[in-house]
Amino acid sequence: MQSKIFRVALSASAAAVGGFAAYWTLLATRQEHILFDVRKLPVVHLSDDFSTYSHIVPGGMVRGYVYHPQGEQALQDLFVYFAGRGEDVRATAQALHWLPEGFGFAAVNYRGVADSEGHPSEVTSVEDACRLANHLRKAFPQARLHVIGRSLGTGVAIQLSALQDFASLQLVTPYDSLVEVAKRRFPLVPPLLLRHQFNSLAHCKEVAAKTQVLLAETDDVVLLERSQKLIDAWPTPVGVKTIPGSDHHNIMRLEETWLRLVDFALTAVLPEPKAA
Repeated sequence: MQSKIFRVALSASAAAVGGFAAYWTLLATRQEHILFDVRKLPVVHLSDDFSTYSHIVPGGMVRGYVYHPQGEQALQDLFVYFAGRGEDVRATAQALHWLPEGFGFAAVNYRGVADSEGHPSEVTSVEDACRLANHLRKAFPQARLHVIGRSLGTGVAIQLSALQDFASLQLVTPYDSLVEVAKRRFPLVPPLLLRHQFNSLAHCKEVAAKTQVLLAETDDVVLLERSQKLIDAWPTPVGVKTIPGSDHHNIMRLEETWLRLVDFALTAVLPEPKAA
């Protein structure tokens, strides 16, 4: 009897170990697809108020869009946007009718997401962000650039703002570290297994831009404690607003969110240039 119990226990242990091994293997081999939600999405058609942007990467092209309804020369303030997980920036651009005259919007889809090609990663997302920002500075030299990041994109926005100067930085539902967020969704996963850690807590120390954080009223993806830890660590005073009636998924579709983004950008002052 004891021998049978031992064999059953041993089999159960082996099955559990095998299950964990398969679980970790999936995360190790497919984590970019899981993290960025890499998939092709239905085509979203944009108006003639948009121009296209692209640059070549291994495996194809990164594609983006620039919204300038009054023409290129009329742009005074330009939002440079970094999307959340699995978000097609063309769909987000449907909300831009709330932008006032003189404001524009620019964004790229992450590699492998929607109409962009290539293999996504933390490093390449920041590289693509830098290339987009450099292009916008040359294409619209008269415009003030304001960085906006949402959810996953806050990690990209913070690293970009640590490398370059911008008129302002705005973070929508940000986190302190993607590892901490992932712990809740993928329990028992060794942190070292996660190749793309987006440690915003470390990178924020180099940010000089005037900063605002927008929180969702209800958020079951990025918990308030994750956002609060980042806010508490921010090296300069940071404005914090909660958008009424919002959750993690609908916050960018609400008029109040865009009004807050615009109001903050209008009060921003360009920071002192970084020392060479």
